[in-house]
Amino acid sequence: MAFTLSAQGHVPLVEQLQNTSEDLQAQSKSLDERIRKEALAVAKSIVNALEKPEEVVMRYTNEVAAHRMSLRIGVELRLFHILVERNGTPVSAAELADISKAELLLVVRMMRVISAIGFAKEVGVQSYVATPLSVAISTPALEAAMKICYDWVSTNQLPHYFQTHGYACPTDTAHCSFQWGHNTDLTFFEKIHENPEVMKDFNVFMKGVRSTRKFWADWFPVNDALIKGSSGSADDVLMVDVGGGNGHDLESFLYMFPQSKGHLILQDLPGTISNLTRLKEGIRAMSHDFFLPQPVKGARAYFTHFVMHNWPDEKCRVILRNLISAMKPGYSKIILNETVLPDTDCPSWFATNDIDMMAILAGLQRSRTQWIELLQSVDLDVVRIWTSPDSEDSEGVIEAMLRDGY
Repeated sequence: MAFTLSAQGHVPLVEQLQNTSEDLQAQSKSLDERIRKEALAVAKSIVNALEKPEEVVMRYTNEVAAHRMSLRIGVELRLFHILVERNGTPVSAAELADISKAELLLVVRMMRVISAIGFAKEVGVQSYVATPLSVAISTPALEAAMKICYDWVSTNQLPHYFQTHGYACPTDTAHCSFQWGHNTDLTFFEKIHENPEVMKDFNVFMKGVRSTRKFWADWFPVNDALIKGSSGSADDVLMVDVGGGNGHDLESFLYMFPQSKGHLILQDLPGTISNLTRLKEGIRAMSHDFFLPQPVKGARAYFTHFVMHNWPDEKCRVILRNLISAMKPGYSKIILNETVLPDTDCPSWFATNDIDMMAILAGLQRSRTQWIELLQSVDLDVVRIWTSPDSEDSEGVIEAMLRDGY
């Protein structure tokens, strides 16, 4: 369909867009996911064509920070839960203030912003109902995401950090903008471990992120790359999940490949392992710090999931060398489930997540070239870099083995 500006004999542009919008809303739940994403890309291009450059600049300079702040206050006061629980019945600002124990004027001002960006709908003066965005942000994973990303990801401190320390990427997890912004000597993980509620939010957030993405074993050829080449003996360790947290990856792996039962080891720090409340039969838990030599020798695969992006290159080399010390030449593999950034046209989510890693941990998301260079620097050869079939997902699996003659 060709959109036209107002002209005799043609439907005005605004009316055409309105009709298209209404059609999409009616069909949105039945749209194929691929078509939905393609349509979304076209819709964004239309917005880009209609917005003036100065409007875009002002949105980023003046609006976005207040948007995030208002959403954070809304989460803290549980305003979204109150709206959702009313199930379409309007809620007044006075009721929101009374239930949340907040000042009425503050609630009115916060709800003005929240409504303007679609996280609530005004149905009268100081009267609101929930929207799909209200429902979304009140789910546990997205609510936890708002808390963690707003309270603990210190990207707003980076300009001041660079002004003081020089314009170069930080390379020390214990001395980066996180410490600068939070006035602490603790690392990000040490700091959030001090507060059980924050740690709970972090784990809920991470579990939610994983639940929205395809599991790596759905598209990585596990049978051909790992199982077929394993020894198959009773004492064989098929996979060691290094820094594997609560064992979500191994439990999903065991469900998909039940023949791996008894041949899987979960490793993490003692505090994490001691707090495990349940772990599926067939997975063995072991306390281990991946900055120390790997105690499980000759496993088929040493696996990490979103571990390396937490660390600068030199720390990653320490982790990799500790794995290398346990590998059996020609047999053992290192399997890294990580983001693999494209060299051009990087999606915003992954580009900004790289900055988040820099801010809180002096870590980084790496491109294909950067992964190859990192692994080769410790005498590992990259067998292949596998990428998610989701066109908008930059998640990958890097498969590596010891270099010939190591």
